[in-house]
Amino acid sequence: MQHTTANRFGTPLIIGNRTTLYSNEILFFEGDINYTWIHFKSGKQTVIARTLLFIQQKIASEIFTRISRKHLVNRKFIVEVGDDFVVLTDKTVLPISRRRKREFLMGESTVTPR
Repeated sequence: MQHTTANRFGTPLIIGNRTTLYSNEILFFEGDINYTWIHFKSGKQTVIARTLLFIQQKIASEIFTRISRKHLVNRKFIVEVGDDFVVLTDKTVLPISRRRKREFLMGESTVTPR
């Protein structure tokens, strides 16, 4: 977990030796075996050679939450929670796994389920 102060870009996330990202710019991370796709709110995407578990261990759990085996989402950008999905501000719909649904709903205080 990062222990740095936030700025207008959000909390700095240090991933690897040279990669610094900001939490307010990232919608979600998507795991793809030994790679992770980073989806930005600008619509851009990039891939890094790190597993989703590695990313999850490096970033603050109060900002990002794991909703499935493949997805780690920024809580700030969730606008709707359904029975088995979440909708993000850019209209992306991501599934919530049955295993993680209860944990997600218990920790979610700003979004109410439909």
